[in-house]
Amino acid sequence: MTPADIRTKMEELKTYIQDADIAVRGGKMVDLGGLDKRVSQICLQATSQPKAKALEIQPLMAELIGELERLTLSLKDYRDGLSR
Repeated sequence: MTPADIRTKMEELKTYIQDADIAVRGGKMVDLGGLDKRVSQICLQATSQPKAKALEIQPLMAELIGELERLTLSLKDYRDGLSR
């Protein structure tokens, strides 16, 4: 997979995570089955690139991690809201 392919997949995944976050914050249930596998695969592909190419992808990977962290917080807030 080329760095361009990886960037495209990361952008798609980032959008999916953002959409899931919006849905969760809106009180909707979201099926996140397979998300961990998708994230793992794209990270593995990114880190298996030559160092210079991997460094080019690093900012987008950081954005993806940030989106995952936001989704995690939204899921915790949603769970906490259910227990009240």
